Amino acid sequence: MASSASTLVIGSGSGIGSSIAQRLRSRGDSMIELPPTLDLTNAEAVGESLRSLVGSGTVDRVVLAAIDPSAFRSAPIISLAEAEWDQAAEYSMRAAFVSLQQAYAVLADGGRVILILPTVVATGVAGLVPLCTAVETIRVMAKAVARRWGTRSITVNTIEVELAAFMLGDNDAGETEVPVVPVLGQPALPPASAVDDVIGLIDMLATPAAGAITGTLLVADRGTVMQP
Repeated sequence: MASSASTLVIGSGSGIGSSIAQRLRSRGDSMIELPPTLDLTNAEAVGESLRSLVGSGTVDRVVLAAIDPSAFRSAPIISLAEAEWDQAAEYSMRAAFVSLQQAYAVLADGGRVILILPTVVATGVAGLVPLCTAVETIRVMAKAVARRWGTRSITVNTIEVELAAFMLGDNDAGETEVPVVPVLGQPALPPASAVDDVIGLIDMLATPAAGAITGTLLVADRGTVMQP
């Protein structure tokens, strides 16, 4: 049980969320994780888990990197049944809503919330309409939350990475099939670990000097999209 400030990672079951959690843990950060098997759309279960993990303490940072795996399956939108759309798009929206809602109760004043998302909306991907819908909705949700939570000096920002980096983190593709995303250009910077890039931005946003940055979108893709 955490009795002092720490980092809460939501979405550590796979992909970049798992790699972020492993990296923070290996460097000795005080860190807690919601169980990867937890249904993030169940407000009662998420709240109970947070109370069990945090106890009477608080967390300084919340890192949310949770997208349902079904959203990564490429398929024409006209082929999706209603239940498939709900799981691939709306589940991740509800999960983000519930996670943010329940995390608010354990966040310290002046805390930092960082959402990690893939950059798919910048290009649009014909076969990933549910994913693009979920990502854009969550990004706008983060902006609205940032405006509301500013009264407690809590900042809320979004970091986007390339889809492959989001799905895999530090891991090799193996049997994971990564959908093809239109390429706008070659990266302006030499290749490096996307997880390192994201960790660097998380650390930067946690500093007092970044206290005036909220509701923003930062893109950590080595200068590929160069999104405004």
